[in-house]
Amino acid sequence: MTSLRALALTSALTCALAFPVAAAAQAEDPPAAPADAPARPVAETVVRAAPEPAAQPRADQSASSSVVLPDDSPRAYDDLAALLATVPGVSVVRTGSLGAFSTITLRGSNPDQVRIYVDGVPVNIAAGGGVDISTLPIGDVERVEVYRGSSPLEFGQSALGGIIAITTRTPGPSRASARTGTGSFGTMFGDASGGGRVGRLRLYLGGHGFLAQGDFPYVNDNMTALNPADDLRMPRQNNDAQQGDGVFRAALTLAGRRTLTFGVIGFARAQGLPGTGGSPTVSARFRTARGVAYLGYESRDDLGPGGRFSAQLYASAQRDWLHDPAMETGLGGPSMTHDTTTGVGLNAHASRPFGDWARGALVLEGRRETRQAINDLATVPIGVPAARLTGVAGGEVDLRWRWADLDVIPSARLEAMQDAVSRRDLGGAPIAGEPAVFRWSPIVRAGLVRPVISGPAWKAVLKANVGRYVRAPSFVELYGNGTAMILGNADLVPEHGSNADLGLWIDGARGRVALLSRTTAFAARVDDLIHWQYTSWGQARADNLGSARVQGVEQELRLSLGRHVGVVGQGTLLDARDRSANTAAYGKQLPFHARYRGYLRPEVAHIALPAGLELGTYADAELRAHDFEDPANLLDLHTRVLLGCGVTLGWPRGRLRVTGSAVNLTGTQQQDISNWALPGRAVFFALAYAPFGGDSESAFFDPRYGQ
Repeated sequence: MTSLRALALTSALTCALAFPVAAAAQAEDPPAAPADAPARPVAETVVRAAPEPAAQPRADQSASSSVVLPDDSPRAYDDLAALLATVPGVSVVRTGSLGAFSTITLRGSNPDQVRIYVDGVPVNIAAGGGVDISTLPIGDVERVEVYRGSSPLEFGQSALGGIIAITTRTPGPSRASARTGTGSFGTMFGDASGGGRVGRLRLYLGGHGFLAQGDFPYVNDNMTALNPADDLRMPRQNNDAQQGDGVFRAALTLAGRRTLTFGVIGFARAQGLPGTGGSPTVSARFRTARGVAYLGYESRDDLGPGGRFSAQLYASAQRDWLHDPAMETGLGGPSMTHDTTTGVGLNAHASRPFGDWARGALVLEGRRETRQAINDLATVPIGVPAARLTGVAGGEVDLRWRWADLDVIPSARLEAMQDAVSRRDLGGAPIAGEPAVFRWSPIVRAGLVRPVISGPAWKAVLKANVGRYVRAPSFVELYGNGTAMILGNADLVPEHGSNADLGLWIDGARGRVALLSRTTAFAARVDDLIHWQYTSWGQARADNLGSARVQGVEQELRLSLGRHVGVVGQGTLLDARDRSANTAAYGKQLPFHARYRGYLRPEVAHIALPAGLELGTYADAELRAHDFEDPANLLDLHTRVLLGCGVTLGWPRGRLRVTGSAVNLTGTQQQDISNWALPGRAVFFALAYAPFGGDSESAFFDPRYGQ
């Protein structure tokens, strides 16, 4: 214990010394445009040893998948991109600081090929463009499941790249907590949440706020790109953000093993649009608001012993406002737009065993989405109205061959879509009576699971998958966005591809050592990739031009050495090659997909100090290398290693915890896209108080750790 305490104190002191240095560096930075800086809500976190291997994926036993628990994060401030750094195969592209537009890809896919769900409700919209994951705050998130390459049947519609399923906190346990924090670049954040029971009714409510100035310093090298001597160091301006979000969930226990659930999720943000490095903006603003409501039913009795049935009805609405009358964002003209997207859907999933040799499952899904774009400054202000109907029907069977200790899991589904769009004539007026466009796509997949070690302490399992998937073009790709700059192409055909993977999962514990290891080799082929083609006038039109071949290896590791020491890490080798007819790009690494990614975080936790205090500390490093921005691989984004650290001081008796964490300690200048600078060094502090509670959702107050 003495050596552990010395190690923790040394690490904590090193990190603590970095904070004032970082703060001093911030103080020397040029002043930025004023604005309150909201930071997005964050789940309560605590430095702790590596999480128990009990966090297993719920939706698919053969898929290559990872589970992330926000409460296992040791940072004072977190977002979804930071959380998923521990997951192999994940790549995030950001356009700025906290709250800036960010997209996510899996295994060399593009953002449109990844489907994201929150409490079973799809977040992707038919307009396309990928989900902005900066608008998915994690303050009320209980777990995040990432399915790479495979699409579990219960989610209905499939995805070429994979599925990210976010689950908010389960209502029920009596709990209350509050947190407040601050950080670099004018960041402030605060949360309050609580839950409990009233008879058979279980409730959870959480609310969160975030402010950020976003005035980080960056180097503007766009004056004359070939002359570094005239580069300017300046603060990011018009980069503030204000955000609020919240979740309400209720669960009513019915007769038998049946549950009725209800949930409402709300999100709103207002922010400046800073523009590129060489063309900063002054007044361009963007606002977005999203609301989701759902009603669900779950039963373990309706289909007999071992059966499970669930159904969910949901509705969503999103409104996006863009205010840019001065044309600062360069979108082809002055803009004062308000775009509205709505969705309503119903999905149902049923499964039941057939003896001890098989288990069957069925899924049905129906969804209707609409989109309407309006630009108040345009000659013809009403954009192209569009509606999409989506239907999915599928089945799966888990065939258990006991003599071979093998599960073979084939599945098939049929996805159908109908688009109804009012196109425009050459004068910009809507054309009435256009016929609807119908598409249908068969999806097939097979999984395999075979244990190779089944001892009481150690388990090893082989998992394999092969499947064929399709992605239909989005509204913007098909029909444009109602402006003269984005033309669209109604003749596009869906992207289609095949993928396969083979993984070895190892879980075990001996004495004080616990290990979780996931090693996976994967490959994919995608054809008819949709690319945007640009004219000399700056207009864009989508075409089916591309083809890609992807292969690689992923390694995920979580190691626990007793109660005090843990290690979390991942490594990804991604060889994603362009196979299109473009001779300059053929055989080159796909843009924005780093060939090498890695993350490592050792932690020391629960070190007893005088006066009933507990100390925890961590350090982490994130690697990204061989990352290009253009198809010809001429623009290298350069290798970068970002270092961070953090310290937690807890007082269990008083239910208090103080956390400080730092990211990018070396102040490395970086960008995921040219001319869109990312912040350098940043420091965050948080104070958390939990007057009552103590379930496993917050490891700091977990009774298993001597509360």
